[in-house]
Amino acid sequence: MNLFFVELLVVLAFFSVAAAVILRMFVAADRNAVRAALTEGAMLDVQSFSEMYAMSGDMKKAADTVYGAECLVAGADGSSTVVLDEDGDPLITEDGRRDYGVIWITMYETTENTNAGKYSETLVTVFLKGNDAQEIYRHTCSAYIPSFAVREEENGGAAQ
Repeated sequence: MNLFFVELLVVLAFFSVAAAVILRMFVAADRNAVRAALTEGAMLDVQSFSEMYAMSGDMKKAADTVYGAECLVAGADGSSTVVLDEDGDPLITEDGRRDYGVIWITMYETTENTNAGKYSETLVTVFLKGNDAQEIYRHTCSAYIPSFAVREEENGGAAQ
């Protein structure tokens, strides 16, 4: 009879260890799925931003169109940042960015005026907030606005 209980305890120990390993694998898979969904959403947002930027050549206008007005925050180093929560919604307040920000999208714009027009380029970097703020995506987008369109824009949209 004692041998039966020992065998039962060994089987229960085996199943307990197996259940713990499987549970840990499910938790890791769930974390990876959440991270993949966040990454995919951020990359789609960057693609939308890139398309709007290519049409307008204006980083603020493109960011306002994609993320909403007043979501773009200017940094001290000349960059601009949009902070998203775990649902992919932009955060507006500084406290919200600090406490609930999960995805940080940083943009650096360079502009060159030539005789033929204005060439602008923006480097977009997407970070996943954590202990090490891991970079998950980097994209460069550009826009060329011919000189006649730049003059029309400066004159309020009226053709010369």
